[in-house]
Amino acid sequence: MKFKKVEKYTYVEDKHKPYLKELSEFVSKSEYLPKYHIYPKSGLMNDPNGLAYFNGEYNFFYQWFPFEPTHGMKHWGHLTSKDLLTWEEKDIALTPDMEYEKNGCYSGNSIEKGGLLYLFYTANYKTENDRIPKQAVAIMDKGGNIEKYINNPIIDGAPDNMTGDIRDPFVFRKGEKYYMLLGAKSKKEKGALLLYTSEDLLIWNYMGEINLPIDTGYMLECPSFIEVEGKDVIILSPMGLEKEELKYQNQFSTVYLVGKLDIENMKFDLEYMDEVDNGFDFYASQAFYGKDNKPMMVSWFGCGEQDLPTDKEMWKHGLTMPHTLRLVENRLCNFVSEELNDLFNDKNEFDSNIIKTKSNSYHIKFNMRKEDENKWVRFGNENDYWELNFDFDKNVIQVDRSNLKLKVDINNGLKRCAEGLNKEEYKVDIYVDNSFVEVFINEGMKSFVFRCFNLNNEEHNIQFTHANKGSINYYNK
Repeated sequence: MKFKKVEKYTYVEDKHKPYLKELSEFVSKSEYLPKYHIYPKSGLMNDPNGLAYFNGEYNFFYQWFPFEPTHGMKHWGHLTSKDLLTWEEKDIALTPDMEYEKNGCYSGNSIEKGGLLYLFYTANYKTENDRIPKQAVAIMDKGGNIEKYINNPIIDGAPDNMTGDIRDPFVFRKGEKYYMLLGAKSKKEKGALLLYTSEDLLIWNYMGEINLPIDTGYMLECPSFIEVEGKDVIILSPMGLEKEELKYQNQFSTVYLVGKLDIENMKFDLEYMDEVDNGFDFYASQAFYGKDNKPMMVSWFGCGEQDLPTDKEMWKHGLTMPHTLRLVENRLCNFVSEELNDLFNDKNEFDSNIIKTKSNSYHIKFNMRKEDENKWVRFGNENDYWELNFDFDKNVIQVDRSNLKLKVDINNGLKRCAEGLNKEEYKVDIYVDNSFVEVFINEGMKSFVFRCFNLNNEEHNIQFTHANKGSINYYNK
């Protein structure tokens, strides 16, 4: 196929659709495509946006540049599902075709009011030397029709002490009022969390900066607010955190805060804080309420600037599976939503130290016990594998990609470590979906999300230090 070069700030018009259809057909032949993760039909996918259970179905929107696997002009793609298992692709939800969003429709969330779904987003507007922060809204009815608000932008410009880097509106309701969180960068080059309020979702008033008792780096992105089991949880993506041995090892990190949001005093009373995930490829989490008001979360299956083998196949990144949120010992646990268990109908038990897989899309469950001296489990072939390690004595869990033949993103390291849970036995769930891997320890008390590009991935082994028992359930839809 002959690829067309487009300008970075090109938005999709009817004239582009024949080429994008051809490009999608080319991408469909990629050897690295997942079977049960969401991925772009072409180009680059990043932040999940506007996640909602609305009108009896899930609506997932996402950042998308369809022409190339690069960060170009961002649109909002749109998928719907009634069960989180089968997804229907919709037309592009937001195309940056207005002057106030001339450089892209950036991230945001959604909220329902009066039978309508309000989609909030950052209208990216760059000048020669800077950007002017603008926040906008579009409104979707139950028929899926979307119209941008005629008086956009609903917030135009920055507070006096902030730079033009203000983005990613997250709107929620508390009491009789609506509130909007915005990630920002102050003129002192510190990350800031801004708060606005509204009674009608259209006219917004600035309240100020929320005092956070944490290191906010030089910029905050992608804030989320959700209530989980009576506690307030804020999820943030701070940029510029100093790397630690067991934390903040990626280009950019995503953290959660458990406690109480004190709006009256513009502060967050912190009880517990940690990284959301410890894997290589995880960022920009968005929390939302699913069916029956269940607290949930989806994240970008990527992080920052990365060179990946899929670049030459004209697609890049994806989204994590939908995760359910709960609190255990005040920790935020994120674990695959139970609805997704129905994806795996071919169930097999094992009691061995070597398992030969039947496909490269499966869910494997097992326990790792200190007394069994099982220290690692390897996925792949003898000379091409990734490894999950458990150091019970040092209380460290590690994912190691250094033994893969096809190494990616090596400038950001080949290993990721997390502090363990001081247990002598761990329950492990691993979801492998071709090049997408999600690892969960004790049902999400720790997790590692990352990409893995084994060569000849269709046929690989799973090997334990010593014989182990468990089950492996293959994708069968």
